[in-house]
Amino acid sequence: MSINKMASMMNSWLNQISPKSKEENDVIQYGIELLLDNIVKFIFIQIIGIMIGKGLETLLILTAFCGLRLQAGGIHAKTGAGCGFSMLLIWALSLTGHIYLPIRLSLLPYIYIISVITILIFAPRTINIEYFTPKDIRKKKLYSIAVLTIIMTAAYLDPSMRELLIYPVVLEILTLFPKNKTNKKEIEDDEERSSKRIAESISESIS
Repeated sequence: MSINKMASMMNSWLNQISPKSKEENDVIQYGIELLLDNIVKFIFIQIIGIMIGKGLETLLILTAFCGLRLQAGGIHAKTGAGCGFSMLLIWALSLTGHIYLPIRLSLLPYIYIISVITILIFAPRTINIEYFTPKDIRKKKLYSIAVLTIIMTAAYLDPSMRELLIYPVVLEILTLFPKNKTNKKEIEDDEERSSKRIAESISESIS
């Protein structure tokens, strides 16, 4: 079963419990798809980390990156393979960062301030931002800052985890700058996929 179908089934089940509008359902389903896709990639990279003897380090990196990304969003790769490769690259850079470019304690306040400003200006960065209400956007910004604060505090208190936490945070913050493409063709393609998912969901519920 594909991630799209799983997300559609979960969204349909949630909609039965608490009915939502089409716009809200589109946002929820997109969020479920992102979550499921990230879980698959998370597990895959975690297995690689365990195999090379870096299981705990990999867990810290992925938790910091994915935890912040789920709230703040960021630019998305055009394909699933591109997204997977990007996560592998972020993991590799974060894992080796302390070797080639250690982060001094004195830099943490600057990194934190710049990250907060970036979040306040750009987050949440998502392709379905038009479905977010001003209240939703404010909540995402606040949750992003809360997650960032927790990560930065952990990095400050435990120097051994500093690079493992800060590098993925910095890389995630950088993904907030590019704007997700929303040209006409992409919007039409997205609407077509959404319509197909809804049709499949209705068909499956009838059968």
